[in-house]
Amino acid sequence: MKIFDKINKIPAGMMIVPVLIGAIINTLFPNVLLIGDPFSASFYKTGLMSLIGLMLFFTGTQCEIRKMKPVVKKGIPLATFKLISFIILAKLCVHYLPIEGILGIPTIAIVTCIISCNSALYLSLMETYGDEADKANFGLLTIIGMPNIALLILGSSSSAFNSIMAMLIPFLLGIGITALDVRFKEYFKQGISTIVPVAGFAFGTNINLLNLVQSAFTGVLLTIVITIVSIGLAYFFDTIVLRQKGCAAIATCGVSGVSLSLPYLASVINPELAPFVSIATAQCAVALTLTTFIIPFLTKWCYEKKTMIK
Repeated sequence: MKIFDKINKIPAGMMIVPVLIGAIINTLFPNVLLIGDPFSASFYKTGLMSLIGLMLFFTGTQCEIRKMKPVVKKGIPLATFKLISFIILAKLCVHYLPIEGILGIPTIAIVTCIISCNSALYLSLMETYGDEADKANFGLLTIIGMPNIALLILGSSSSAFNSIMAMLIPFLLGIGITALDVRFKEYFKQGISTIVPVAGFAFGTNINLLNLVQSAFTGVLLTIVITIVSIGLAYFFDTIVLRQKGCAAIATCGVSGVSLSLPYLASVINPELAPFVSIATAQCAVALTLTTFIIPFLTKWCYEKKTMIK
């Protein structure tokens, strides 16, 4: 049947197809996903962070310290720009928009999508359209896209440092083991591509397709606005300032499954947000689903366009 080849024809297909399968199962047969460990611990949304930890470790093993100059030159500046733009835009929204937001979209939903970064999708795309420096940037993008950064912006520093360190340690362990013996780099080379489909499935179990239908209009509106703003800023910086292709910049603009926890976490800090948690989460889920499919095609289009120009 050559299913493998057909999946690979889809941009980031090894992630997108499992995402869709996970979403369908979570919508129609959610109890199947709660059957118990090791299945639930590995393939359900509760296991997503463990999979991301493995991806961070495998990414670290592909980073040789003596070859980190390209990462310092373009990876760190792009990640830093993303973080600064996150903070500025989120602060503006929090200070100048009413808590109920605009056009039926709560402010917390806008902030969630602004700050989110689907690093797993990014890494999947960079396996095809990026270079070693782009792949190595996965660790930084994972850290800055976590809800903890948003909670700092919203006024809570509780456990944020520990959570950031929890993201850094697997990445640094990977770098360390390759520094001890460079042969580990080759040994763990296929680790990332092996984890991506499993992470995609777990990622999809965050999605309930029925909730997407109920919040379709406002979710699509949120996706359009956030995608245009985030891609516009990142693409400008990557192409004009860093003089790169822009593919990596576009790939950083997906909404992640981890970010769906932010509306609830924010409501714990500020109880006034509680009435908006449900609708905000549903709208962000729509944005998550749409960007998971849109970003790969935009990244592919950018890559092919830049390749043709050359």
